Amino acid sequence: MKDSLINKFISQERFGSYKSVDEYMENLTFSKNSYIPLSVLEIALRNAINNFLSVKVGNDWYEDANFLTKDSIRKIEEAKNVLQSRRENISKNKIIAELSLGFWVNLFKKPYDKKLRINELKRIFPNLPSAKEKLINREVLYRELNHIRNFRNRVFHYEKVINKDNYNSVHSEIFEILSYFDSELKEIAFSINKI
Repeated sequence: MKDSLINKFISQERFGSYKSVDEYMENLTFSKNSYIPLSVLEIALRNAINNFLSVKVGNDWYEDANFLTKDSIRKIEEAKNVLQSRRENISKNKIIAELSLGFWVNLFKKPYDKKLRINELKRIFPNLPSAKEKLINREVLYRELNHIRNFRNRVFHYEKVINKDNYNSVHSEIFEILSYFDSELKEIAFSINKI
């Protein structure tokens, strides 16, 4: 790639974090290979949580100020405002789809500790390993999901994600979380990604 193309279309500032054009291209490929697993994970997470909360709290769980934190309620109101500004119907399905991955990940933060105990987590993630295999609790899930969320945001904003120690094994982490939902879901995401 010529310097003139970098200067005109990429910018030296963005390109400055790369050692070479090859590293830039490698980052693009790594990001491309992350897109499908990240998409499957995000959709599976929001649907699994919605299904669980619709039973545990009620069909209108997203309106329940006793269950949700103020921050979560604020994000739901923001989603409704976005829908309203686009003149779309404000329905549960539209709200669920509009909420960011950060919203869903934040449901695993400490304020939800007493609301998402291991039995509840197993309803969201039916294939969680046993405690003997690997200790997974709300705190561990939050840490893992938040790490993936940070990675996802970097990928979706076209930032550098390769050659960073904290993302070296991120694909394995994504597929591990997918396996907590269902091993077939993990395999589907893996096989689609290879096409």
